Amino acid sequence: MKRILGLSLSIIVLLSACDEKKEKLFNKVTSAHSGIYFKNQLIDTPELNILNYLYYYNGAGVVSADFNNDGLVDLYFTANQGEDKLYINRGGLKFEDVTKVANIHNPGNWTTGATHVDINHDGLLDIYVCKVANYQGMKGRNLLFINKGANEEGIPKFTEEASSYGLDFSGLSTQAAFLDFDLDGDLDMYLLNHSVHPNRTYGKGSQRLEIDSLSGDRLYRNDDGMYKDVSKEAGIFQGKIGYGLGLGVSDINDDGYPDIYVGNDFFENDYLYINQRDGTFKELISSDNRRLGHTTHYSMGNDLADVNNDGLTDILSLDMLPEDLETYKTSGLEYSFPTYQYYLKNGYAPQYMQNTLHLNLGTENFSEIGNLSGISATEWSWGVLTADYDNDGYKDIYISNGIKGATNDMDFISYIANENIQKRISAGMTETDMAFIKELPEKKVANYLFKNNKNLSFKNVTKEWYKEEVSFSNGCVFADLDNDG
Repeated sequence: MKRILGLSLSIIVLLSACDEKKEKLFNKVTSAHSGIYFKNQLIDTPELNILNYLYYYNGAGVVSADFNNDGLVDLYFTANQGEDKLYINRGGLKFEDVTKVANIHNPGNWTTGATHVDINHDGLLDIYVCKVANYQGMKGRNLLFINKGANEEGIPKFTEEASSYGLDFSGLSTQAAFLDFDLDGDLDMYLLNHSVHPNRTYGKGSQRLEIDSLSGDRLYRNDDGMYKDVSKEAGIFQGKIGYGLGLGVSDINDDGYPDIYVGNDFFENDYLYINQRDGTFKELISSDNRRLGHTTHYSMGNDLADVNNDGLTDILSLDMLPEDLETYKTSGLEYSFPTYQYYLKNGYAPQYMQNTLHLNLGTENFSEIGNLSGISATEWSWGVLTADYDNDGYKDIYISNGIKGATNDMDFISYIANENIQKRISAGMTETDMAFIKELPEKKVANYLFKNNKNLSFKNVTKEWYKEEVSFSNGCVFADLDNDG
């Protein structure tokens, strides 16, 4: 069982397979042709901005699925401050905005991600939407739009019913994945959440054993259509040091049961939960018998896929190691050696600021080959999708990139660390204080495409496979939108 989840979205580039006459494997489809004009526009205010919400630039989410059962894949976009949009595929890579007619209503109040699922087993795909609440004036709960079927025009109708299923969580959600973890024939749900104060929450790694009502992850078991929080009894960490930005589900140890990989930002370990087939999970990275030598440090999006066709699921996790030398020299990177040693003594596993590719060796053992494979440095990366883009039988890699304001820039860190400035921010920002944000350098870079060389290495084919374009790209999804195979 596999689920591929992107992290978030601010700009999406639609890519379509081309025929033999065209120069590139992928070509951009313009909004004028597709009819998709969605934009995730951010408006800074003293109450909410990058200086008082550290994930302000993370983007939102996008879902591809056939919501009206017409054989064409549709698209659902979420926005941070704006309105979600549902676009129905009308064929020929043309889409229609049916948001209002479909009864989709989710304006503002900070949405982070979305997932499709047939939660009631009626043959119609529903939509679960994750939101941020109870922080910096943001309010609301996660939403579940139940699909009631399409009308004569092929437009599906939805009703919001999260509370009826026990899934109206209110906190700091990032993304959700539906999986049948107990193999009882219905879909359960893992909810990935994030924390917001890395400096305040740093301490002993044992804090992951505590429970935080807003930040801790959740595992919900489906009991006859009602979802019950079984996180504690299942062995899921729910602490305030969980900064979840990446979520993947797959059968890691090939025993027929789905396992879970969680990518955590900052100092907290990533989590690799191995299903124990009794309703509980064993977490491998934080255990004494750690099976992953090291992981990404500032873990972003991840994907679980078999990259070498050996029948075992490998783990690809993104970080933000710059490939560009100037960016590398001007960015805050790793801890000093004494700090790092103290970090390990505090109960955290080895982590390095680079993309990691954990090659599955079987028997729950892995070898990290990110550098060997040539994919370790891809700038400020967000979402990763492994798929066979050139139809040669091996999975390739797509990575989205870019950040509106690089908060790890050393000049900015020196500037913003001033004691007087910190006091002003802590006291509540004013319009005058908003000028601090202008000191942040933008990192607008191209997304990456890597071709699988079939020998555990990848070739950067970004310029070969599509027309390179710098952007702020966060969430991503792949789908055959024009049914050409």
